[in-house]
Amino acid sequence: MNSEILDRLPPQNLDAEKGVLGSLLLDSRLCDEVAVIIRDEDFYADANRKLFGHIKAIHAAGKRADSIILIELLKQAGDFEAVGGAAYLAEVAQSVPYASNAIYYAEIVKRMSDYRRIKSAGVALLRDAQAAQDEPTEILSRAEKELSEISIGGEFVTKSKTIRDFIIAALDRIEAIRERKNHIGLFTGIESLDSAIGGLFPGELFILAARPGVGKTALACQVAEYVSGHGKLVLFCSLEMSGAELITRIICSKSGISGMKIRRAEIMDQDYKPLVVAGNALDKHALIICDRPSITTDDIRREARRLSRQGLSLVIVDYLQRLTPLDRKVQRHEQVGMMTDALKSLARELNVPVLVLAQLNRASEKEDRPGLHHLRESGSIEQDSDAVGILHRQVSSYRNSDGKDREAELLIAKNRNGETGAFLLTWQPERTRFVPREQQEYIPSRSSNYEPDFAEFGG
Repeated sequence: MNSEILDRLPPQNLDAEKGVLGSLLLDSRLCDEVAVIIRDEDFYADANRKLFGHIKAIHAAGKRADSIILIELLKQAGDFEAVGGAAYLAEVAQSVPYASNAIYYAEIVKRMSDYRRIKSAGVALLRDAQAAQDEPTEILSRAEKELSEISIGGEFVTKSKTIRDFIIAALDRIEAIRERKNHIGLFTGIESLDSAIGGLFPGELFILAARPGVGKTALACQVAEYVSGHGKLVLFCSLEMSGAELITRIICSKSGISGMKIRRAEIMDQDYKPLVVAGNALDKHALIICDRPSITTDDIRREARRLSRQGLSLVIVDYLQRLTPLDRKVQRHEQVGMMTDALKSLARELNVPVLVLAQLNRASEKEDRPGLHHLRESGSIEQDSDAVGILHRQVSSYRNSDGKDREAELLIAKNRNGETGAFLLTWQPERTRFVPREQQEYIPSRSSNYEPDFAEFGG
């Protein structure tokens, strides 16, 4: 059965192909509209493919593509006999009585072309799988790339829109915000952050950077728990911790039971019930965790696309520098740049916010406060992101009774659509979570190069 399918004539509709060409010979002004839908290679018949290319060339030269001009051009290019000569041109010219159905015919041609490309991708997938030479992830990546190009319509996705279209969209967006009386961004549950940047916005890439051990994973878990707890589907890609470890953190955070008690096997009977209650409550959250230690941006895109059909609202990646590069031959900074570009494209494609954790370099430890220049391994992180938050433990003379400094700063070091600035958080180690410092105000910057003076906080 499988061999029978593979041996069949590929999907095509030669009548629709001739219908397109015949329509354009009647009215070549339709070339621009048709060319938005189909390209030369979408034609199955080689003769039709050549004819379409020549008709477009005539139209691009500002001439009307009638049969006489077309025949002359075909002869000059040596394609006259290759397309079937005068007999086939007459057949094409007489294929339609009027030109008004050109778009309809073009859509049929495009659909048949997509079917052929899907079949071709499937055959290539079978061939590569049977050869068993490349890594399975490489084979899947190639197949996904081919199929994704089909799904978005290749080079010509949609017609360009007028400014009126975007004015209407912008006003609709403003009206939606006005009616809701709040921001359109996805709230994180950290009031200071939501107030500062308006939440995490669809289509945007937000980078949360810090040195190891400062608490960026804890903050990401806190955001994931809050968003998923409000009925929004969250995909959490964890490359550093297992899913069980992440959930343990969240359960401890919700129950108020210290995670160190679990690590030291000091859990008492009275501690277990709050943990179970927190676990049962967490079961109702819309949280999907991918904890494979080695994944690529293509793997993330594949899973996010699948979940987008279920209403995906947020993607979290922990963390950027641990992602497996798609191209191991290029230098490291280029690899990281390719990753950030892919994650930004994913945010735009699925229209969801993507929160990506990243590490700061060691040089940041030598300065009082880190900045964008401390993002590790690539300037593309700063370039591709819409907003960058830098989590930093503030060194102060005051320490708690346990000897630990619990003050932290969250610097909004970049905000493409708003102000930069900073605010203080208090770290609660027993709950592995951050809370805004009481009566803390967000201090916006006065310019994009503003370096916050944390004396303003009285800290």
